[in-house]
Formats: sequence, C-alpha cells, structure tokens
Amino acid sequence: MPDGPPTDWNAVWTAYRKRQLATPGFLPEDEFFAREENVARYRAQVAASYHGHVERQLASMAIPDGAPVLDIGAGPGTLAVPLARRGCRVTAVEPSAPMRRILREYAEREGVAVTILGEPWEAIDPAALPGPFDLVVASYSLMMLDLRAALAKMHAVCSGCVCLFWSLTPPGGRVVERVLWPAVHGVEYPPEPMADCVYNVLFQMGLMASLEAEYSAFEHRFQDLDEAVAEFRARLNGPEGPEARLREPLARLLSRDVGGAYRLDRSAWNAAIHWDVRDQPFDAGRHPVP
Repeated sequence: MPDGPPTDWNAVWTAYRKRQLATPGFLPEDEFFAREENVARYRAQVAASYHGHVERQLASMAIPDGAPVLDIGAGPGTLAVPLARRGCRVTAVEPSAPMRRILREYAEREGVAVTILGEPWEAIDPAALPGPFDLVVASYSLMMLDLRAALAKMHAVCSGCVCLFWSLTPPGGRVVERVLWPAVHGVEYPPEPMADCVYNVLFQMGLMASLEAEYSAFEHRFQDLDEAVAEFRARLNGPEGPEARLREPLARLLSRDVGGAYRLDRSAWNAAIHWDVRDQPFDAGRHPVP
C-alpha cells in the first residue's frame, strides 16, 4: 500500500485552475468570451466543423423529446437549440452577453423557445430553476474552481441523467498554444485538467459514472498565415505587436495546402461522462474523500 493520504482530486482540479488564473497573460473564460470578436470566431468554428460532433453528442444523451433540460455553459446554443427543436423545454445557463445574444438569435431563427439565465453556474440558486430536469448537460464548460460543488449542484437539480463532455487529451490548438505561449508571455502555458480528473472527483463523491471515449477529428483552416497569426494572437491574449514572434513558429507548426491555405489539426480524444441520479442518491455531507 502507498504511504500518505489519498489524492484529493477536487484539490487537484482547483490547483490546475488556480495555476491558469495566476499565469501572466491568461484570460479567464468569462473575460475571453465577453469580447465580441472571440465569440464571433468561436461561432464560425462551430458552424464550420462541429455538426457531426454535435449529432453524436445528442445521440449519446438519448434524451426523450419534450424532456426538461438544463444546459450549463450553453454558448451560442450548440446543444440547446437542437434540443429545443426536439420539443425539449430547455433552460440555458450562459454568463457571456455576446453568447446569449447569438443564442437568442439562433433560437428565434429556428422558431423555438429557450429560457436563458445570464449568471455563471456557481452563482445560480437551484431554488430559482424551473427544475428538476430530466437531463443536465455541461459540454466543455467545466470552468469552475470548485468542481465538486458544481457537480453536487448538478446532481441536486437533476431527476434523470447528468452528462458531461470534456477533453481526455489536449486538442491540437492547445499543443500549438503551449509552444507559442513562452514567445508571447515569457512563461510556460498552463495546462487544464483532463477528463480523468473529472471522473476521479465524481468517484470520490461516491458517484459511479460511466466514461465513454471518442476520438474527434477536427480541422481548422486558415486562408493564409496572416489569418492564423490573428487567430492565435487573440487566443494567447497577446499584447499589440507580437505578430513577428508568431509567424515563424506558426508556419512551422501548421500544415499547408498546395493552394496556400494553412491547416490546424485539432483532433483529440474526448470523453462523455454520465450518471443516472435515480440509481445513486447523493448526500454531500456523507461522502468525504476516501
């Protein structure tokens, strides 16, 4: 048996997040997606590349048409609007004002209703929600410092299944950012915790979840090197004028087509983590770290 206390996986998650927030140049997600240009860029990427991935996400949740659904970190409505098209009564939690505007426009174009709450999940009062929900979903939106508390609240407002989507391995964009970050900010890039950490937090809460791995193939195309430099300057939250430091490494890291376009392979292993709350009641006070 190993010596010492067991690993507290929620503390591991929090340490990763705190390291990110303390890293020079790192922009928290709420600040990053408060910028219209970043939201517009993200929306274009979703429209260009994510359709097949979204369909697989929806199929994996197997949610009945018409069910009440809570979508945490709904973004531009990537899941919320397709679920509403199926007749689901969708409540979307989305703190970014530009994201909420795009979500509303998307829902209006599709002729569906989505209830939108503009606070982060940590600030939501469960008593104010129109739950309980047959499905609670958080798709690549686990940005909380205290993951255990966020997951316990999801469990508490759910009457069916909680489904989380998160990365198992860093996507290609993160690999490139890790190379470029020191050139822009003079420090190493702060990695985020992966899905194994999420699963272990749940296990230490006494919640037995299923984890399904999927290899997702994504490609991001840039018309030319200038477009790629502008994209990564925004991602890196770089100061004015770092373009010269980005051009040479990006030209080396990205693939190039015969026609001159540049390609970023953003493929990665992702995880769908889900559990049925009806199978395992949870009491936050009765499941300390083992």
